[in-house]
Amino acid sequence: MKEEEGKRRKPPETFPERLKNLAHGRDEMNLCELPFALLSERNGSRNFLKFEIEDFDREKKQTVSRTLTVKGDPEFGLPTAKDEEIYLGLMKYTSDYNGFADAKVVLQRSALFDLMGWPKSDWAYGRLTLGMQRLVGVRLSYENFWRDNREKQFRDQGAFGILDSYHFRDARQAGGSYQEQMSLFRWSQVLFQSFDCGYLKRIDYGLARELSTTARRLYRYLDKHFHPPHHRTVTIDLARLAYQHIGVSPGIELDKVRKRYLAPAAEELEAAGYLKRLSEDQRFTKVRRGIWSATFVYGGEKPTGITGESKSDRTGKRLQALARRGVSTALAVRLIDSIQDDILVRAVRAMDEQRQRGVSIRCADKWLTKALQDGYQPSPEFTAAKLRPDRQIFRRK
Repeated sequence: MKEEEGKRRKPPETFPERLKNLAHGRDEMNLCELPFALLSERNGSRNFLKFEIEDFDREKKQTVSRTLTVKGDPEFGLPTAKDEEIYLGLMKYTSDYNGFADAKVVLQRSALFDLMGWPKSDWAYGRLTLGMQRLVGVRLSYENFWRDNREKQFRDQGAFGILDSYHFRDARQAGGSYQEQMSLFRWSQVLFQSFDCGYLKRIDYGLARELSTTARRLYRYLDKHFHPPHHRTVTIDLARLAYQHIGVSPGIELDKVRKRYLAPAAEELEAAGYLKRLSEDQRFTKVRRGIWSATFVYGGEKPTGITGESKSDRTGKRLQALARRGVSTALAVRLIDSIQDDILVRAVRAMDEQRQRGVSIRCADKWLTKALQDGYQPSPEFTAAKLRPDRQIFRRK
């Protein structure tokens, strides 16, 4: 029976195959809360952004101010909408390349262009270079707003960039032409630490890639705050959503913001099936003079997996649970994407049982891979007496 199951089991996906699966994108959860880039492609003379929100702190039991300051590179300026596209492309590329196991990533620019839907042209190579310069040069400073997923608290985080460095390689060919070679880029230490402690959320990269800039910002923000099936509705002050979370210029009147930015963005997400269709009166409600609220209802199918949790919460819990058992982030990401929960839970329980019995497991990656291949399961006695139900294996510590 095991031999027949082994024959039917699909071989692991290769890196190019993983890149083609556009449904499995990633986003860092601090960076989807407030924007680090301008909403348009023009940055003009602006080289400074500041976002500030008032939020209720459950631990302090009072309203606190949370701030993000963005300073652009002195020479290349603030990141723009295209640079945000590059960031999302690099996140997807890194997830498929090494599962965020290493801050350094070997990059093939032509593969990244295919992923982002860019043409392989002189414009694309030049625009990518400019974008990388901006992602290296930008400085983000958080005051009481950087979420430390390891400590489960908000804290200050001094100036840091999105990328630490990059290096593009080309080889001159006969006749003066150039042949692209493998290049490198490295995530900043601060951002990579957030990756490493699981503060990532899964996004539909294919959907995000096709949306307009405003709709993409709205999608990234809402997808963090929807928690279907129980929390399928988000209602928020329209000014706060537009000026802080989306990044619309505060100089634009709220009525124009509603008609020119948020309504068209919501319609895009409705057309994609992500949001439930609402009338304009249902979407935007006048609270009092000058104050409006915006309502969005999740329109997707009920997600599979653990009931009552968002996809990002589930992914974070799984990453943390596997990390506590010595499993590398690279393998954990691949398993979470490709293995059903119940199968993975059984293999993890089998590992726990062996360790409780005093068996030394030197390489958790190899042991867990073997357990999944051969269908290892914990004994009934261990399952009944020592552990909570299956759905609790990926729980917060």
